[in-house]
Amino acid sequence: MNDLNASLWPNYFDIVILPPPAVRDHSIGASKQLAPYGGKFVLGRRRFIPHISLYHIPVRPERFAAFSNTVQDVSSKHTGGTLRLTSCEIPALMTDKPDWLFQLHLQMVKHTSPFLDRAYNVDQTWDTDYLPAELAGPARRYLKEFGSPLIDVVFRPHITLTSFENKNIAQSIPPLSFERLSFEVNTVSICEQGPSHSCQRIVATYPLLAS
Repeated sequence: MNDLNASLWPNYFDIVILPPPAVRDHSIGASKQLAPYGGKFVLGRRRFIPHISLYHIPVRPERFAAFSNTVQDVSSKHTGGTLRLTSCEIPALMTDKPDWLFQLHLQMVKHTSPFLDRAYNVDQTWDTDYLPAELAGPARRYLKEFGSPLIDVVFRPHITLTSFENKNIAQSIPPLSFERLSFEVNTVSICEQGPSHSCQRIVATYPLLAS
Protein backbone atom coordinates (compact mmCIF):
# COMPACT_ATOMS: atom_id res chain seq x y z
CA MET A 1 0.00 0.00 0.00
CA ASN A 2 2.68 2.50 0.98
CA ASP A 3 4.81 1.83 -2.09
CA LEU A 4 1.97 2.94 -4.36
CA ASN A 5 1.94 6.52 -3.08
CA ALA A 6 5.33 6.91 -1.43
CA SER A 7 6.87 9.43 -3.82
CA LEU A 8 8.30 12.58 -2.28
CA TRP A 9 6.89 16.02 -2.90
CA PRO A 10 10.28 17.63 -3.60
CA ASN A 11 11.06 20.84 -1.74
CA TYR A 12 7.79 20.74 0.24
CA PHE A 13 8.59 20.57 3.95
CA ASP A 14 6.83 20.23 7.28
CA ILE A 15 8.22 21.59 10.55
CA VAL A 16 7.23 18.84 12.96
CA ILE A 17 7.44 17.24 16.36
CA LEU A 18 8.39 13.56 16.15
CA PRO A 19 6.91 11.56 19.04
CA PRO A 20 9.02 9.06 21.03
CA PRO A 21 8.93 5.31 20.23
CA ALA A 22 5.97 4.45 22.48
CA VAL A 23 3.72 7.09 20.88
CA ARG A 24 5.11 6.39 17.41
CA ASP A 25 4.35 2.67 17.71
CA HIS A 26 0.88 3.32 19.19
CA SER A 27 0.16 5.56 16.18
CA ILE A 28 1.40 2.93 13.74
CA GLY A 29 -0.82 0.33 15.41
CA ALA A 30 -3.87 2.59 15.15
CA SER A 31 -3.05 3.31 11.51
CA LYS A 32 -2.98 -0.42 10.75
CA GLN A 33 -6.49 -0.74 12.20
CA LEU A 34 -7.72 1.64 9.49
CA ALA A 35 -6.20 -0.22 6.54
CA PRO A 36 -9.25 -2.52 6.03
CA TYR A 37 -11.49 0.53 5.67
CA GLY A 38 -9.64 1.94 2.68
CA GLY A 39 -6.85 3.96 4.30
CA LYS A 40 -4.54 5.26 1.58
CA PHE A 41 -1.42 4.49 3.61
CA VAL A 42 -0.22 2.89 6.83
CA LEU A 43 2.18 4.75 9.11
CA GLY A 44 5.68 3.34 9.51
CA ARG A 45 9.10 3.95 10.99
CA ARG A 46 10.85 4.94 7.75
CA ARG A 47 8.09 6.25 5.47
CA PHE A 48 4.79 7.85 6.44
CA ILE A 49 6.40 8.68 9.78
CA PRO A 50 4.07 9.66 12.67
CA HIS A 51 4.42 13.37 13.42
CA ILE A 52 2.71 16.50 14.75
CA SER A 53 2.84 19.33 12.24
CA LEU A 54 3.75 22.89 13.18
CA TYR A 55 3.89 24.42 9.69
CA HIS A 56 3.77 23.05 6.14
CA ILE A 57 5.84 25.12 3.70
CA PRO A 58 7.46 24.67 0.27
CA VAL A 59 10.94 26.21 0.05
CA ARG A 60 13.10 26.71 -3.03
CA PRO A 61 16.37 24.72 -2.95
CA GLU A 62 18.59 27.80 -2.95
CA ARG A 63 16.80 29.12 0.15
CA PHE A 64 16.66 25.88 2.11
CA ALA A 65 19.89 26.43 4.07
CA ALA A 66 18.66 29.80 5.35
CA PHE A 67 15.23 28.31 6.09
CA SER A 68 16.78 25.43 8.04
CA ASN A 69 18.98 27.82 10.00
CA THR A 70 15.88 29.84 10.90
CA VAL A 71 14.08 26.74 12.19
CA GLN A 72 17.15 25.96 14.29
CA ASP A 73 17.28 29.51 15.64
CA VAL A 74 13.59 29.59 16.60
CA SER A 75 13.93 26.16 18.23
CA SER A 76 16.88 27.31 20.30
CA LYS A 77 14.79 30.11 21.83
CA HIS A 78 11.75 28.06 22.87
CA THR A 79 11.36 25.47 25.58
CA GLY A 80 9.34 22.32 24.99
CA GLY A 81 7.06 20.60 27.45
CA THR A 82 4.59 17.78 27.85
CA LEU A 83 2.12 16.76 25.14
CA ARG A 84 -0.81 14.42 25.73
CA LEU A 85 -2.90 12.35 23.36
CA THR A 86 -6.45 13.41 24.21
CA SER A 87 -8.77 11.66 21.74
CA CYS A 88 -9.06 9.70 18.53
CA GLU A 89 -10.95 11.60 15.85
CA ILE A 90 -10.63 9.19 12.92
CA PRO A 91 -8.35 9.45 11.04
CA ALA A 92 -6.23 11.35 13.60
CA LEU A 93 -4.97 11.14 17.16
CA MET A 94 -5.53 14.55 18.70
CA THR A 95 -3.23 16.11 21.29
CA ASP A 96 -3.79 18.91 23.74
CA LYS A 97 -2.57 22.40 22.81
CA PRO A 98 -0.55 23.81 25.71
CA ASP A 99 0.60 27.41 25.48
CA TRP A 100 4.25 26.46 24.86
CA LEU A 101 3.21 24.49 21.77
CA PHE A 102 0.93 27.23 20.44
CA GLN A 103 3.66 29.86 20.87
CA LEU A 104 6.21 27.61 19.17
CA HIS A 105 3.81 27.16 16.25
CA LEU A 106 3.17 30.91 15.94
CA GLN A 107 6.87 31.80 16.09
CA MET A 108 7.78 29.16 13.50
CA VAL A 109 5.16 30.55 11.14
CA LYS A 110 6.23 34.15 11.79
CA HIS A 111 9.92 33.57 11.15
CA THR A 112 9.86 30.94 8.40
CA SER A 113 6.88 32.08 6.30
CA PRO A 114 9.11 34.58 4.40
CA PHE A 115 10.71 31.50 2.79
CA LEU A 116 7.39 30.34 1.30
CA ASP A 117 7.73 29.44 -2.37
CA ARG A 118 4.55 30.99 -3.74
CA ALA A 119 5.10 29.40 -7.14
CA TYR A 120 4.64 25.91 -5.70
CA ASN A 121 0.83 25.86 -6.09
CA VAL A 122 0.14 24.57 -2.59
CA ASP A 123 -3.61 25.18 -3.03
CA GLN A 124 -3.82 21.95 -5.02
CA THR A 125 -2.47 19.91 -2.09
CA TRP A 126 -5.07 21.04 0.46
CA ASP A 127 -8.68 20.07 1.13
CA THR A 128 -10.32 22.11 3.89
CA ASP A 129 -13.85 20.72 3.52
CA TYR A 130 -13.45 18.59 6.65
CA LEU A 131 -12.94 21.61 8.92
CA PRO A 132 -15.77 22.95 11.11
CA ALA A 133 -17.76 25.68 9.37
CA GLU A 134 -16.50 28.42 11.70
CA LEU A 135 -12.88 27.66 10.71
CA ALA A 136 -13.41 27.54 6.94
CA GLY A 137 -13.04 31.30 6.43
CA PRO A 138 -9.85 31.69 8.47
CA ALA A 139 -8.43 28.54 6.82
CA ARG A 140 -8.88 30.03 3.35
CA ARG A 141 -7.23 33.29 4.44
CA TYR A 142 -4.29 31.49 6.04
CA LEU A 143 -3.83 29.30 2.98
CA LYS A 144 -3.57 32.40 0.80
CA GLU A 145 -1.27 34.28 3.19
CA PHE A 146 0.94 31.52 4.60
CA GLY A 147 0.56 28.61 2.16
CA SER A 148 -1.16 26.49 4.83
CA PRO A 149 -4.67 26.63 6.27
CA LEU A 150 -3.63 25.13 9.62
CA ILE A 151 -2.48 28.35 11.25
CA ASP A 152 -3.36 30.13 14.51
CA VAL A 153 -7.02 29.41 15.34
CA VAL A 154 -7.04 26.54 12.81
CA PHE A 155 -3.95 24.95 14.37
CA ARG A 156 -5.24 21.64 15.79
CA PRO A 157 -2.22 19.52 16.75
CA HIS A 158 -2.63 15.87 15.83
CA ILE A 159 -1.02 12.75 14.40
CA THR A 160 -2.63 11.79 11.08
CA LEU A 161 -3.15 8.02 10.92
CA THR A 162 -4.15 7.77 7.24
CA SER A 163 -6.43 9.46 4.75
CA PHE A 164 -9.51 8.20 2.92
CA GLU A 165 -10.78 8.76 -0.61
CA ASN A 166 -14.28 8.77 0.88
CA LYS A 167 -14.03 10.95 3.97
CA ASN A 168 -17.51 9.94 5.14
CA ILE A 169 -16.25 6.41 5.81
CA ALA A 170 -14.81 7.59 9.15
CA GLN A 171 -18.33 7.82 10.58
CA SER A 172 -18.89 4.07 10.12
CA ILE A 173 -15.59 2.84 11.60
CA PRO A 174 -15.75 1.33 15.10
CA PRO A 175 -13.70 3.07 17.82
CA LEU A 176 -9.99 2.33 17.62
CA SER A 177 -7.80 1.03 20.43
CA PHE A 178 -6.54 4.25 21.99
CA GLU A 179 -4.27 5.15 24.89
CA ARG A 180 -4.00 8.61 26.48
CA LEU A 181 -0.22 8.65 26.33
CA SER A 182 1.85 11.67 27.33
CA PHE A 183 5.39 12.52 26.31
CA GLU A 184 8.06 15.19 26.63
CA VAL A 185 9.00 17.29 23.62
CA ASN A 186 12.56 18.62 23.38
CA THR A 187 13.30 18.70 19.64
CA VAL A 188 11.81 19.99 16.40
CA SER A 189 12.43 18.37 13.01
CA ILE A 190 12.06 19.24 9.35
CA CYS A 191 10.50 16.54 7.18
CA GLU A 192 10.10 16.36 3.43
CA GLN A 193 6.49 15.64 2.59
CA GLY A 194 4.64 13.21 0.39
CA PRO A 195 1.01 12.31 -0.37
CA SER A 196 -1.59 13.60 2.11
CA HIS A 197 1.10 15.82 3.68
CA SER A 198 2.78 12.74 5.08
CA CYS A 199 6.30 12.79 6.52
CA GLN A 200 8.46 10.78 4.13
CA ARG A 201 12.01 11.80 5.03
CA ILE A 202 13.54 13.44 8.10
CA VAL A 203 15.85 16.20 6.87
CA ALA A 204 17.08 17.77 10.14
CA THR A 205 16.37 17.77 13.86
CA TYR A 206 17.12 20.63 16.26
CA PRO A 207 16.98 20.84 20.07
CA LEU A 208 14.59 23.14 21.84
CA LEU A 209 15.84 25.38 24.62
CA ALA A 210 16.46 23.34 27.75
CA SER A 211 13.96 24.17 30.47
